[in-house]
Amino acid sequence: MIKALVMSLSILMCTLSFSTTATDIKELNPIQSLKISSKLFKGPIEYNVTLPKSYHEAKAKDKKYFVIFDLHPRSQPYLSGLHDWLSHNGDWPWLESIVVTPASYNAEFAELFRQLEKEPQDNSLLDYFENDLLTSIDENYRTNGFKIYSGFMGNGAFGLFTLLNRPSLFNAYIITSPSLANDFAMITSQAKMKLTATDDKMRFLYLATGTHQYEQGNLPAFDLFEEALKTSAPETLDWQVHRNTSNYYMSQPIISTINAIEALFSDIHIDLAPDSKTSQQGVQAIIDYYGKISQKKYGFSVSAEGSLKTLAKSVMEKDSQKGLAIYQKTAELYPESAYALSSLAKAYADLDDIHNAIKYQTLAVEKSKSLIQWHQNKHQEYLKHYQESLANKHQ
Repeated sequence: MIKALVMSLSILMCTLSFSTTATDIKELNPIQSLKISSKLFKGPIEYNVTLPKSYHEAKAKDKKYFVIFDLHPRSQPYLSGLHDWLSHNGDWPWLESIVVTPASYNAEFAELFRQLEKEPQDNSLLDYFENDLLTSIDENYRTNGFKIYSGFMGNGAFGLFTLLNRPSLFNAYIITSPSLANDFAMITSQAKMKLTATDDKMRFLYLATGTHQYEQGNLPAFDLFEEALKTSAPETLDWQVHRNTSNYYMSQPIISTINAIEALFSDIHIDLAPDSKTSQQGVQAIIDYYGKISQKKYGFSVSAEGSLKTLAKSVMEKDSQKGLAIYQKTAELYPESAYALSSLAKAYADLDDIHNAIKYQTLAVEKSKSLIQWHQNKHQEYLKHYQESLANKHQ
């Protein structure tokens, strides 16, 4: 009885603790309605635009966001939920994005979609995406230009059709269990020819399927598309194919979304290994690599700082002066980064040059003032440690 009472009190305390700090769940994924008109349809089509929690916060008033689009109205709850969960710890592993989905089924749009199967040369649907839908999203929201297409079954097939016929509409494609049987929209028959005709922008394709009875009829065509990727995909297309045989087919798009997002943004979140092909070529190769993905993939600057520091740490173990030079170059490239300066300070400290360690850690403390208090405290601790080390040397 006493044990049960203690347990009940513990649960109550936890509940009270969470209730005083938790965010109102209704504020996590605010949804707005966007109605888009087009000469292709008699009336406007309504879309749900799910904004990240930070969108209206003062600190993010100038921030621009990724966009993920899915044609299925019922994808909104799981996409927005996964996005909120995977982005709320500082944009990791999913950078904050705007989720766009149709508000409901639209008969006119569905008819135009069906027309695609009969006349794959008809670009009306692609024109709608380019001239009406995506343009309206950019005009009404703070987007950064990077767009992700997510599609399952028939919508997945349309994503592949878009990749082949107008790849510039989206930067990344998450395609699950595409309905490719009977050469839908001539996707499989034209894949090899059209894959080679894409532009020089870097794009990403995560293509997955399973072996459920609803997927089996599409597997021969799926295999043909994979073969086309192997023989004809340009170097600018970062593609991967997965066969998930462990889950029910309705689970596939959720699994694909998680795995694809982690793979898509890995070059932002995960530093290059020091023994990677790029890092083995040296500092300039790393700088060039991040310059390439900044310009050709994302359209905004992606920092090389982490990969440069990872290489420097590895080199320090074999040649301290070469390693130090990489740390110096990193601090030169990122003079506003408290952590670039702090890493340089530590390198000097490891070489027993405490005066320079204090010099650069002092700069790091100054630059850290724009960071949250936890980071400021860490940099203050590092500086205090070096100052104490210097004092001890003089005793």
